[in-house]
Amino acid sequence: MRIHLLLIVVFLSSSISVSSQDIQNDSILEVVTVTGFSKGEKINRQSAPIAYLSPKELDRFSPHDPVMAWNTLPGVNLEQRAVSSYRVSIRGSSIRSPFGVRDVKVYWNGLPFTEANGSTALNLLGNTQMQELEVVKGPAGSLFGAGLGGVMQISNFPSEQGSPLQVQLSAGSFGQLNAGTKGQIESGKWTTFYAVDQQQNEGYRDHNALSRQNYQLSTRFQINENHQLDFHVLYNDLFYEIPGGLTAEQFEEDPTQARAGSEPQNSSIDQKTVFYGVGYTSFFGENLSQTSHVAGTYTWFQNPFILDYKEDQNREVALRHQWTYDMNLQNVDWQWDAGLEWQYADNSANNYGNVNGQKDTIRFADDLNIDRKLFFVQTQIGYENWQLTLGLSSNLLEYKVNRKVNAFAEPFEFNRNFDNEVIPRVALKYQWSPANMTFASLSEGFSSPTLDEIRTNEGSINRNLQAEKGRTYELGHKYYGRRVQLDATFFYSALRETITTYTNEDGVVLFQNAGATNQFGTEWGLNVKWYEKEQGFIGQINSRSSYNFYEFTFDDYQKREEDYSGNLLTGVPQHTFNQTLNFVMSERLNLNLHYRYVSATPLTDDNEILADPYHLLNANIDYQLPIKQKINFFAGTENIFDTTYSLGNDLNAFGGRFYQPAPGRNFYVGVKWKL
Repeated sequence: MRIHLLLIVVFLSSSISVSSQDIQNDSILEVVTVTGFSKGEKINRQSAPIAYLSPKELDRFSPHDPVMAWNTLPGVNLEQRAVSSYRVSIRGSSIRSPFGVRDVKVYWNGLPFTEANGSTALNLLGNTQMQELEVVKGPAGSLFGAGLGGVMQISNFPSEQGSPLQVQLSAGSFGQLNAGTKGQIESGKWTTFYAVDQQQNEGYRDHNALSRQNYQLSTRFQINENHQLDFHVLYNDLFYEIPGGLTAEQFEEDPTQARAGSEPQNSSIDQKTVFYGVGYTSFFGENLSQTSHVAGTYTWFQNPFILDYKEDQNREVALRHQWTYDMNLQNVDWQWDAGLEWQYADNSANNYGNVNGQKDTIRFADDLNIDRKLFFVQTQIGYENWQLTLGLSSNLLEYKVNRKVNAFAEPFEFNRNFDNEVIPRVALKYQWSPANMTFASLSEGFSSPTLDEIRTNEGSINRNLQAEKGRTYELGHKYYGRRVQLDATFFYSALRETITTYTNEDGVVLFQNAGATNQFGTEWGLNVKWYEKEQGFIGQINSRSSYNFYEFTFDDYQKREEDYSGNLLTGVPQHTFNQTLNFVMSERLNLNLHYRYVSATPLTDDNEILADPYHLLNANIDYQLPIKQKINFFAGTENIFDTTYSLGNDLNAFGGRFYQPAPGRNFYVGVKWKL
């Protein structure tokens, strides 16, 4: 571990000797414009910790999933419990996520993508739909509502380097096969993007196969220079098997095995989803603009599990509208943002018995309605090198459960109106020079329980579960020079009513509020352009580094007769380090190396059981043929050390089934052809 820290110190010290030239006009490294808390502002000027992954950086990793690429970002941890079963953790937010994505707000091409209940089906998106990623870390409730973990803006349209036709084929270990075609066509005022992707995988464990088809059509109509319309339709057909968690003995004996009962009961997910939306952007003069997004979702969902058989139909609608007004008054820059976001879900959920993987007699059937409202206002005041941000939002949430069928008792209705959460944010930044900026912020946040946490799998209703609440203090510095980009953040979060998980003797995941937690952390991201030369075999040498240190502890946490106050927070490693090296050779050959280290991770609240630390090494090589047609061959290997580790642990698991094994050493090869 000392070696990792020494490397960071060396990297950071290199920035001191770099000249602070104007990065906007003379930067070798790319400086992107992001959404963040100020639309249309460059990432180095935003008074918030923001991580960004470009399409070029994503292409340097496996085309089959985004796991390793996303995990190079400071503060971000993307887990995969089975093929295509994702769980995202931002600053340890996955403590309450036994599956899926919670405590994080996700937008796709500007459309609200997170469901009204607060969970996100990230596996609806393939790599083609996730070409660009922006992550705002920490509470962002002043603009985006519920989610203490942060906000993710994912996009793939329009593309700056769009081709009318691109075909990609790849294959790899465990029966992996990917085939896709996509293209971007411009004609007059229209820009249209289409994509068709097919992915199949036999899985790296028993009972772990995947089949996914994605069809996307997006188009933009530029009405005139001040008005534009966007349209999106995405259809996803997804099936994957769930191998289940293993005990330590099973994990050591054979990590490729499935949990007993998973295969006979056909434990799996089978879902079909249509997601569609419209975006409208308009400018009224030089100062006033507005954006509106309307989205709809329909999902048919089947989930045979060891204990039961779930069948759901989900229908949702979402609306987000935002006004922005800019002005300059006596050398003071003002920006006001105001708007609303509304989500409504009308779902039906039925639970049956499971007999040999087939639906049996009904246990209970519910009609579920969710109504979530967000109203927000923000102002930014800039004077000379200073900028002050003040934000405030109001958040309303209502759940309605109508249990029409109940095999165990009388049918009933349950309504839950959560308290109005008023969420403020204050941030102050100072621009020392074009390359150097320091910011400090105070933000409050909350994360309401998802419907799956209130209405658990065995049919009970958790009527007392409260929303998580917290306050976060941050201090950060950004240096964006010609050859060095540095993002450093220190933060402290005090959370109340923290939601944690445990499982009962039947293996059902249950939830409870765990008092308070103290979360101190620091995150470092560093990009360096070490070498660049127009002539010669080696054209460029670049590196990307990230490091997290988290001292997250329970402050006041008693469960039954045990007191876990002072223990490390379950599921959160203290140290995570990533290092990538990229070599561009002969203008056509690209070699990317990625090293990842994760320290020991507590798996139980008493901290008596820890997941072992692990080291990973990945490599990717891409070669463009020296011909007129743009044809690239690529190949790669992940987990070169063949490390046995768990990528998505089950916390406080009953019977000791903590471990969800990750793939061992694996390979892939492929070809891309672009018109």
